[in-house]
Amino acid sequence: MAHEYYAENHDWDLTLRAAWCLCMIGQAAEVVQTGDELRERQFSSYLGSMLLSFCAIESFSASVAFTMPTTERFGSFDFPRYVASRRFWDKLQNLCDVVGHKIDKSQGLFQTIADMQQWRNLVTHSAPYRIESTTVADITHAPTKLHRNLRAQEYTRKVDLAHAKKFYEAAVEYVAFLKDASGIEPRAMAKYTV
Repeated sequence: MAHEYYAENHDWDLTLRAAWCLCMIGQAAEVVQTGDELRERQFSSYLGSMLLSFCAIESFSASVAFTMPTTERFGSFDFPRYVASRRFWDKLQNLCDVVGHKIDKSQGLFQTIADMQQWRNLVTHSAPYRIESTTVADITHAPTKLHRNLRAQEYTRKVDLAHAKKFYEAAVEYVAFLKDASGIEPRAMAKYTV
């Protein structure tokens, strides 16, 4: 008697759920903590939430792309080509082309995703920088431009509740968009038949 086992692993939903949980933990910290401990807990929670929100977009995209060739509508989708694409936007463009959607990074959802990617790159490629010694003749009128041209490199400036919510909501919106456009909502599953 022959037996057959089949399984797929998709974890985008776990990643998205973890992003939400971390955002909630950051907010709840205000109830039980104060001072530096509160700021540290919130920073860590919001940072994790923001990163995982972006990761959920990448993960959901990969799961949809993986599933496409097994559907009638997208049977000719070239998943190995998708995987070979190294750049994030090439992958999203590939998916959007297949579902017939034009990406506009200047507004709406895809503008937010572009902001998320830029921020994520600052986190993952964070590099030190230096403000060279600057003479300040009068500290009551110190130059306000000392950090201005470099502060865009500091990912920490966006780590807060507002950005954590914005990133999470964009991830949820992206999942809904791609699910509706493709008709695919991949989930982890296993099948065993005799």
